[in-house]
Amino acid sequence: MDRRLTTCRFGPDRRLTAAGGVLAAVSASAAALTTDRAGQILFALAALVLAAYAVTDLLFWPRLTASAEGLAIRTPSLRARLPWPDVDSVRADSRDRYGLRAVTLEIEAGDSLVVFSRRALGADPETVAGLVTAFDPRR
Repeated sequence: MDRRLTTCRFGPDRRLTAAGGVLAAVSASAAALTTDRAGQILFALAALVLAAYAVTDLLFWPRLTASAEGLAIRTPSLRARLPWPDVDSVRADSRDRYGLRAVTLEIEAGDSLVVFSRRALGADPETVAGLVTAFDPRR
């Protein structure tokens, strides 16, 4: 491991966050400009969901930080600092269903299981698992 690299941070891709914010503004404008009541509701709902994603991405970035001391996790439902002795496992889990492959990063610590998607990490979970475990001094 390169000793100059002291931390590794992962969070949603900022380009997608910006695109979501722009689409939220466009949807809100469309809701204001359309005269169709059902269209207004749908555009307003789309604007609300897209804005919520953008705000969540900004507030909880980075989602995962790895260092020699341990892991720091920031999600809407969990904020935790986990020293390496408290981390039971870090692994990429792959599932195939209906012809689609879904890969997630799973972090087990005691009774807690934290699952990150590719979107939440902004990178491939299998690659992230390798990088994160490289910081673990027990390996």
